[in-house]
Amino acid sequence: MTRRLLFVHAHPDDEASKGAPTAARYVDEGAEVVLVTCTGGEAGEVLNAGHPAVDPLELPGVRALELAAAVAIVGFTRTTGLGHLDSGWHEDLADVPEGTFAGVDVDDPAATLATILREERPHVVVTYPPDGGYPHPDHIRTHDVTMRAVELAADPAAPGVDGDPWDVPRTVYGTGFPRERTEALHEAMVEQGLESPFADWIERIEERGPRDGDADPDVRVHVADWFPRRDDALRAHATQVDPAGHWFAVPRDLEAAVYPWETYVLLRGEPYPPGADDLFAGLDDA
Repeated sequence: MTRRLLFVHAHPDDEASKGAPTAARYVDEGAEVVLVTCTGGEAGEVLNAGHPAVDPLELPGVRALELAAAVAIVGFTRTTGLGHLDSGWHEDLADVPEGTFAGVDVDDPAATLATILREERPHVVVTYPPDGGYPHPDHIRTHDVTMRAVELAADPAAPGVDGDPWDVPRTVYGTGFPRERTEALHEAMVEQGLESPFADWIERIEERGPRDGDADPDVRVHVADWFPRRDDALRAHATQVDPAGHWFAVPRDLEAAVYPWETYVLLRGEPYPPGADDLFAGLDDA
């Protein structure tokens, strides 16, 4: 069968910073890999200090162009958006502006995504952990919307969802930046006498507390050969990513030797066999 994989991300640039090497690997292996982006990043700003200023009214268009460039680099088979407005960063979810992604009823974007799931019929869907990976309201909402969409896609009676029902065989979340990865890279940098970009993070680790992304993974996908594609996709988001910044502080040969994986945790569907190293493990013969 042709393997089908679908990623759900919150904003432009998330597809580059989380899961890009995995997506690129499966594209190169012949899978259909689809990207769904929930918002246009309208509430963002220029985060790369070396980038010229951009008129806030023009930033959404600039970010759309950056997303298109990153998509081409990773090689996504198809990409689409849910068309919702970026909610912006809010520590208190009660402050989320009305009408933005995290402020609309979950079933609205979930029905749209469920229609996409029925069209694409992915074998594996990748989303965020329940806590969003970090507490941005759009990341938390991305998890909630994805899980609801998976339910709706499988329900023949789901209102507002077009197409024939599709029960996604497996839904997972990417751990993003798990504690084990950060600690391993930090220790390796220190051992080699290099300045670790994670020193402050390590100092605040107890204050930070556990996150869902720190869970023991159900699958480890070896993606070291695709780190360069991730880096190029990150650099495509020039308003957001400083090419001399922390994203590139760890030497790639060290990263490949110490932590060559992206890791995922099962949310719903077919369990993984022990020691799984493939998102589709056990599905090809099911």
